[in-house]
Amino acid sequence: MAIQNENPIKRIYELYTSGMSYQEIERLIKKEAGEVYEFFANDIPKPDQHKNKFIRSLIFIRSLFNAFVLKLTPGRRIFYIASLLFFAVGYSSPSYVYLLLAFVIVNLLLAFELADKLSAKGELDVARKIQSDLIPKHGTTVFNYDIATYYEPAREVGGDYFDVIEQNEKFYITVGDISGKGMAAALYMVRVQSILHQLLNNVLEVKEIIIDLKKYFSKNLRKEFFLTMSLASIEKDGSIKIVRAGHLPAIWLKADKKEFEILNTAGLGIGLNDRGIFEKTIETAEIKPEKNDIVFLCSDGVTEAMNLIKDQFGEENVKRIIANNSDKSAEDIKNALLRAITSFRGTALQNDDITFIVLKAH
Repeated sequence: MAIQNENPIKRIYELYTSGMSYQEIERLIKKEAGEVYEFFANDIPKPDQHKNKFIRSLIFIRSLFNAFVLKLTPGRRIFYIASLLFFAVGYSSPSYVYLLLAFVIVNLLLAFELADKLSAKGELDVARKIQSDLIPKHGTTVFNYDIATYYEPAREVGGDYFDVIEQNEKFYITVGDISGKGMAAALYMVRVQSILHQLLNNVLEVKEIIIDLKKYFSKNLRKEFFLTMSLASIEKDGSIKIVRAGHLPAIWLKADKKEFEILNTAGLGIGLNDRGIFEKTIETAEIKPEKNDIVFLCSDGVTEAMNLIKDQFGEENVKRIIANNSDKSAEDIKNALLRAITSFRGTALQNDDITFIVLKAH
């Protein structure tokens, strides 16, 4: 039987394009390219607006190249510069030996960087699974409230935190946000959760809990980080006490009047240099929602969700979605809000962690 030889070009094409999809290419162009640029752009100085546009462009290219090279380890940096020199020599001379050397060095460096990235990605995947396991698993009701929750980090792991905890014949509900995103913020959030659960064993009132949380959490918090948080306790009769530490205020829709009340109590973020003001200024809001009233808590990733032209979703859109779906269940309100945010954002990347909790009295 004659063996039919397959086109070698076709084999190579199928080898290197296996598993590739349009969504992957779209992600590379829209998401990963933007993240790479953002990573290097942090080390690029702001351009001098007094220089003309062409000079600014040259300075920007030079700065971007320097930012890239300086991210390499010193050893890899030397080999990368050597590959550029070999390429320049090989390009200007009739010999291809230098071009081949440059090609080999660049591919070796690419292999090293890829190995580092895959190793780090594996650790991030483990961290994401751990953080996912820490997200509370709760029922659909809290005393006489329907409850729906949502959490979506902007990266593999995030700095938002929410919890639903039954303790001392109460339910405690919290939404928190560490400044920044990524691994550092996620690690701090694990610490917040640990301290909060310990405090709930000994302290009952939300105001004292948040004050003690600030005392223990701030001890080893780095200066560039701070925490905002809303903490609510729900009694069996449906009454709610809420405190907030620099966080977005809770939104309360009164169904009978079709009016919103913003629970904008005083309270500073945790980790700021408050000089003792934190304990003196924090306030507690006490409310008793009626049947079909809705209480909404969220992180700023909801109201500050952006579209391609950097417009923000905003509080008014949140209120509009809640009001238009107020006759539905908490889960339906959650889904309606997610659809609205997704539609508003369009093809823009998620710019921050998104976390929110919907409570509906029944």
